[in-house]
Amino acid sequence: MTRTSEKRTAARYEIERRLAPHVDERWTEAFVLELRLLDVPGSALGAALAEVESHCAESGEPAADAFGDPVAYARSLDLPVEPDGRWEVVTVLGPTTAQFLGLLVLGAGGSAVVLAERAGEMAPSVDVTAGMLASIAVFVAAILLFYRFSSTVLRRVLERPVVSTLALTGCMTVLVVLPVVLDAALATLPAWPVAVCGAVVLAAGTVWSAVQVRKGTLDDPIVAPLPGEPQDGPDRSSRLLSATVTWVVPVFALASLAVTWLLLGR
Repeated sequence: MTRTSEKRTAARYEIERRLAPHVDERWTEAFVLELRLLDVPGSALGAALAEVESHCAESGEPAADAFGDPVAYARSLDLPVEPDGRWEVVTVLGPTTAQFLGLLVLGAGGSAVVLAERAGEMAPSVDVTAGMLASIAVFVAAILLFYRFSSTVLRRVLERPVVSTLALTGCMTVLVVLPVVLDAALATLPAWPVAVCGAVVLAAGTVWSAVQVRKGTLDDPIVAPLPGEPQDGPDRSSRLLSATVTWVVPVFALASLAVTWLLLGR
């Protein structure tokens, strides 16, 4: 194994090696992942993992021999599941929904402003079409369904990543095609206020997401049952993923406005 491969392996199994040093890291990873997919809270997960670690440390027996397949063992434990309340739904879905709506409104208003300036119009306007409303409705429905069946969806993503990628691409295509196909105007609004409104909503969703990441609102660390034992904390990859989720939409919005200005503002 090369030094680069060793570094990647160490980074991948950093948490597993810290929490259960006497358990094969691949077994621990599969065990923890299955319990996460079952929506087991971090405290119960930590207690279950601590039992496995204690047995392997004392007996020297591999986890695979003592407990069998990690996925099957995780399911057999029947650990308590902590259901999310209504506020948790808002906390999880709120920032992403606000960012998407802000992106859609800002894009519509910004494009109308650029086109109006190119045509020399003094009072640019934007048409609210059936496709825009349908796109918003589809997005909201999709994100609510994902939250409701998140464990099932994530399991399918892990089992069939290629199919999942194609399905996600299809969903994004629908969101893009709907405003183009259903272009009947339902109302006409001034473009500048629409663009400003979209920018404010996008900024609010981004700030909301950034505050959640900074405070660790969405974190559910693995908690060891005894004080002084190693605890799970957000690793570098988790922080990078959170930052990416927070900033990918506003960066895309700025890039889209820049492209629109370059292509239509000439």
